[in-house]
Amino acid sequence: MSLEQLKIDVAELAAFLEQAKSARVKAVLTTAKAEAEREIVNLEMKARIAEERKAAGSTEAKRYLHELTDYGWDQSAKFVKLFITLNGVQGCTEENVTVNYTPNSLQLHVRDLQGKDFGLTVNNLLHGIDVEKSYRKIKTDMVAIYLKKVKEGENWDVLTAIQKRLKQKQDTEMSKDSENPESALVNIMKKMYNDGDTKTKQMIAKAWTESQDKAKMGKEMGGGLDSLGDL
Repeated sequence: MSLEQLKIDVAELAAFLEQAKSARVKAVLTTAKAEAEREIVNLEMKARIAEERKAAGSTEAKRYLHELTDYGWDQSAKFVKLFITLNGVQGCTEENVTVNYTPNSLQLHVRDLQGKDFGLTVNNLLHGIDVEKSYRKIKTDMVAIYLKKVKEGENWDVLTAIQKRLKQKQDTEMSKDSENPESALVNIMKKMYNDGDTKTKQMIAKAWTESQDKAKMGKEMGGGLDSLGDL
C-alpha cells in the first residue's frame, strides 16, 4: 500500500472514530488507525534510508531494507530493555549496528547482515528517555537496546503512549454498559474490508481480532470477521 493511501486511510478512520458510539467499534477503529500510522512511519523510514543511500552512492543502494516488527522488552528501575532477535548479527561490525534516539523514540538500523539491511522504529515511548545514557549491545543472534529512564523507578506498564491510550480507552469503554454497534459504521467497516487491497484487509482483520472476543462478536455482528467478507 502506498504512503499516500495510508494517510488517506488514517484520515478516514479518524473521521469514523469521531462518529462511533459503540465501545467495540471504537476499539477496532482505534487499533486499525494505530496500525496504519505504524505503517506510515515504517514507509517514511525506508524512503529516508533509500535517499541517504542514493546520496552516498554506495553499494547499500542495492540492498533491500527489511522491516522488523517483533521484539521483546523488559525493564529495571533504571532502564527499559528491548531485545531484537537477528540471526548472525554478532558478525556485524560495530558501525553497522546503529541506534538513533530521541527523548521519546528510537530507530535501529542494521546494515549488511548477510547481504541485507534491517530496521526497527519505535515511536511515542510511554515516558521520556535520556538519550545520552541510552545504549545498545550486540549479542549472539540478538541486539539489546537499553533505554535510560528519565525518572528512575517509574514503572512502564506498556512500551508506547499509543498502547497506553488503547488500553485506557478499552478499559473505560468496556466498563460502561455495552451498546449495540451502529449499523452504519459496521457497514462502512465491512465495505472497507471488502473493497480494500490485501494490506487493508490484513490491517482491519488484525484490529478486529485483537480487540474483540470472537464468540461475543459472532453474536453481536452476525459472525464476527466472517461477516466482513472472504479473505
